[in-house]
Amino acid sequence: MVTETRRDGKGQKKKNFGHTLAGLAIGVVLWPVFLPYLFIHEPVIDFANILKIIVATVVSGGLALIIHEIGHAIAGILSGMTFMNMSIGPIVVVRSDGKSRVIVQKPALGYLGRAMLRFPGALTAEQMEARLKRYVAGGPVANLIVAVIAIALVYTIFPSGILLTFAVVNLLLGAANLIPTDSKGMMTDGKHLSMLSGRTPGKELVLIGYRLMQEDAEGTDWRQETVAQAEELIRLHPDHPLTPALYASLSPYYIAENPSASEALGRGIAFRERQQTTDPLQDLADIAMVHALYAAGKLGEEPEILLKLGRIGDAEKVAGLFRDAYTAVLDGRPEKLGDCLDQLERVLGRWHSLYLEGRFEKSRILELRQTFSDHPLAG
Repeated sequence: MVTETRRDGKGQKKKNFGHTLAGLAIGVVLWPVFLPYLFIHEPVIDFANILKIIVATVVSGGLALIIHEIGHAIAGILSGMTFMNMSIGPIVVVRSDGKSRVIVQKPALGYLGRAMLRFPGALTAEQMEARLKRYVAGGPVANLIVAVIAIALVYTIFPSGILLTFAVVNLLLGAANLIPTDSKGMMTDGKHLSMLSGRTPGKELVLIGYRLMQEDAEGTDWRQETVAQAEELIRLHPDHPLTPALYASLSPYYIAENPSASEALGRGIAFRERQQTTDPLQDLADIAMVHALYAAGKLGEEPEILLKLGRIGDAEKVAGLFRDAYTAVLDGRPEKLGDCLDQLERVLGRWHSLYLEGRFEKSRILELRQTFSDHPLAG
């Protein structure tokens, strides 16, 4: 059985050096974009103009983010995907049950922007791979197209430092997103494209995630073959950055009837040594294991469980609140537990950009409310 190894110091240094070179390359490209403008128009550098540029940069950043996510959405729809939701900061546009609505919510997993689409029908792995590449590339490509158009306008019919700033911000966002890197569980579009193209490991993990979403985006009504494939990938790639998220997605499949199976699958994935202080994907895997242990009546028996719960961070609000709820269970504090569960219900609401309808999470809340008096230490 083949497993991936963790990045050692040498590998991390090589990765950082590659990212530095990529950043320098972007800088070299940017100089010819704005340097001629300074010679042609000789703008006055004073406080008022500096303030204008700062404001223009902030506004351009927001607009570039919107363009980026719309680019993903358009490319996905043109590739046959179905729109689910789009987040721009705390603003989330939701399409569910044939209706559209706008909600205000903390960004999921720390993403400033996120477009979530799914495939409505079955596809071969090759078809899904090709369409996902277009969907993922749509965001940075949209930024680069807008940047080129804006630069052309600046140097032809509409010379403007503000428009040039807008162009540079779009160029930076588009180019930076094509660098294949990840940090704190967040992966750039370039990293996803690198995995889908086979240049870095992880293509199968990306595809199985979209396969699960395609078969049942709101629950666990998946084909047995799909579940078996996901299980095998978790065992084959325990150290891949995406594996904790896959385990967290798959874990609810077992909780109702066989939580011990979820526990067994998660060993080596949950509660593992962290490579960074903030790791929301690892938080999801850890809280999925805690759900399984509680459902199996083994939470109180888990070695150093309070220490393990304490490692779960606050980057993902729902995981953090479940951490506090289970800590209250172990400490025998029903009032604290009730407060955590009330907060969880408010955060999940009727719909959540990461948990969607939150059926599984709401079932956990209900079970904690109903069973705490019966077995406060869950084992």
